[in-house]
Amino acid sequence: MSSRPSLPCFDAGSEYCPCVLADLGQCVSCSMLRGESVCNCGWSGICVFDDYTRNGQTAKPGRAEVLGTVIERRDISDTGTCKAFLSRLCVPPFLARWCLFPGSFVMLRPEGTREAYNVPVSIMEASTDGVLEVAVEVQGPKTIALEYALHQNNKITVTGPFWSGLQGLSDLARLGTGNSLIVAKGMGQAAVPQIAKYILHRGGSLMALIGPGTLGHVFICDNLQRLGAAFHVLPRSKDHNIGRLKQEVETGKYGLIISSGSPLQHQGILSMLAGLPEGQAIPNFSWTSHLTMTCAEGICGSCLVSGFRGCKAKFDRSFEAYLSSKTV
Repeated sequence: MSSRPSLPCFDAGSEYCPCVLADLGQCVSCSMLRGESVCNCGWSGICVFDDYTRNGQTAKPGRAEVLGTVIERRDISDTGTCKAFLSRLCVPPFLARWCLFPGSFVMLRPEGTREAYNVPVSIMEASTDGVLEVAVEVQGPKTIALEYALHQNNKITVTGPFWSGLQGLSDLARLGTGNSLIVAKGMGQAAVPQIAKYILHRGGSLMALIGPGTLGHVFICDNLQRLGAAFHVLPRSKDHNIGRLKQEVETGKYGLIISSGSPLQHQGILSMLAGLPEGQAIPNFSWTSHLTMTCAEGICGSCLVSGFRGCKAKFDRSFEAYLSSKTV
């Protein structure tokens, strides 16, 4: 079997590793479990191959499905073309605690429906007593069904936690104690409060530039104010506020830029960074996932990026392949 590079996996070292991909010879990080004879994983944690062997060459159970209770729901969209809402869900505390990490998300679907109805939804905020806050944009059959369920029933099926909603986590962990800049528009705002909380709790400082995007509404101001995070609401601009962003970056005080939005936003920021004056320090770059994810377990293949299963793999240093993916 031909060898291919390994990438770190979001689930490596967790209670969900080794996952079913080990059984199928498709492990993201372990070359041995892909049928190769040489270890090239570069992983410094618990050996995935050894863990699989000690577990009787059997995968660990996947994420559990739990029943969540809807305790609040309110509309947040201002335009007639876009429809979105915020919802607060009561879930078992263990699930909420594991959703405190930046980039966490869960799968939501109406109670009693098949897994085909699963919708990946970013965690806006999570509390250790078992409350999740999420934002959902109504776009197609699955989100329409989810909206109906939230209107007609106070129960929702929740699967999680998943952690691959934010790429570049190693840079966030390394640079989060310094100065960071977050750029978020539209539904990309949903991932910002958790990222901001992580940075501020580590003693870092941040500036959040947020805009309504196609949603037409800025909905995280209250969350950021409660956290004590600095932010500016961006007006609509012909250059999509790239000029404003460039001014901020050229101050040289930011070690990390986090883009929370569409792939076009990610690419625009990368192009801006590439065009900075010679000698200007270029901040590191992290970005929210824009991949299509159906199962979030790496099985269905809807998240494939250059042969890698994007819902599992960490693309910290491979963002060009990730961002150029047509799987969006």
